[in-house]
Amino acid sequence: MAKSKSEILDDFQSFMGRFGGNYKDWFVGTAPDAKRQMFGPHGFKTGDVGLYRQAISELQAAEVAEFFTGMGARGDDTVKRGADFVYAYKLNEHTRPGVAKK
Repeated sequence: MAKSKSEILDDFQSFMGRFGGNYKDWFVGTAPDAKRQMFGPHGFKTGDVGLYRQAISELQAAEVAEFFTGMGARGDDTVKRGADFVYAYKLNEHTRPGVAKK
């Protein structure tokens, strides 16, 4: 079920706070299929720390990612067609963050 931008921001900030709130230690991005994106190109593994939420629109998903990249997280905050999921994971030695920002 899709969530609003403010609901997703609250979820992510709470989650990141529980698992190490330093934004520079996180990657945040958007995708049409967040689980596939995390476990595929990013090298996320079972047991790693991460979450994803479906936003109301691609624009709101990108705005959530933009908020976190603006706070120092690595990530991709561009609006992509069909990318209404926002995902975040804590960077690890084996993860591949791809696009680096800040």
